[in-house]
Amino acid sequence: MMRSPRRHQMPKVCAVQAAKDVSTWLSDCTSQLQHDMVTIIRISKMSDRFHERRFTMMPPKTPTGLPGRVQIAFVDTLIAKIAAPISTARHGHILSYESDLADHGILLVDGWLALSKSLCGGETQIIDVMLPGDFALIGAKEAPVSACTVEALSDVQYITIRPPMVNGPDPASAKLRDVLAAAILTTQSRTSEMLLRLGRGNAASRVAFALIEFHTRLQAVGRTNGNIFEFPITQQKFGEFTGLTNVHVCRTLRRLERDGFIAHPDSRSIELLDIPALCDLASIDLDLFRAEILIQHAAPALG
Repeated sequence: MMRSPRRHQMPKVCAVQAAKDVSTWLSDCTSQLQHDMVTIIRISKMSDRFHERRFTMMPPKTPTGLPGRVQIAFVDTLIAKIAAPISTARHGHILSYESDLADHGILLVDGWLALSKSLCGGETQIIDVMLPGDFALIGAKEAPVSACTVEALSDVQYITIRPPMVNGPDPASAKLRDVLAAAILTTQSRTSEMLLRLGRGNAASRVAFALIEFHTRLQAVGRTNGNIFEFPITQQKFGEFTGLTNVHVCRTLRRLERDGFIAHPDSRSIELLDIPALCDLASIDLDLFRAEILIQHAAPALG
């Protein structure tokens, strides 16, 4: 009697492996679907913002009464009331080097200044960028050593603040000291925000934050035209501020421009086309950010 042929049976090990492969494939499909849904939602939100900005919003006007105008009023006060001389420096000039003897502060009247630190190998990190109306304490009587190198990122005008100019016993000097203290506090606030993103943020977050910071500060002192502002900083210096290489800076700016977040009206200016999207990239609450980095009260009078 002939035996009937036995059906081929898949080994148990192969069956288990096949089940695992199917499970992995289904998991990958689910993850990809979730990613695609998130992308679709994000594109939809960007589209809504674009149409809202294009059809329902008027071009923003540069404010004249926002917090921050105090810095410019303070500059005018120093010039008019105590005849503080204005110094000038050309783009690229070093006003002071790290570890130089210093017991003064700088009040920037016009242009951009960089405060930076360098390693022995020449690697440089810009700690802060000073804009018109900003004050920085370079050295003090009890700490007469410059902690940073101060370099002109553009042609600049500035006032050197010596201790006798603000150390008087009169009420006007006391008010001036209050403004200088507030300026130091707002500087600490913005540098700590940038430090957070240097340690925890990606390239897009750092670049978006820097652009929002510059625009916010320049807008507060009347140095913007809508959402357009002068951008004299070079790609190399911008990389030193954001902790990125030249290539990475270029790639990130091109990506932001391609995505419709920014534009370059000319070679020395930049326009922020989608501020809400940039704030999302930088994880910024814009109203809170303004309150933290801008001086809030009226400028003192020396009357």
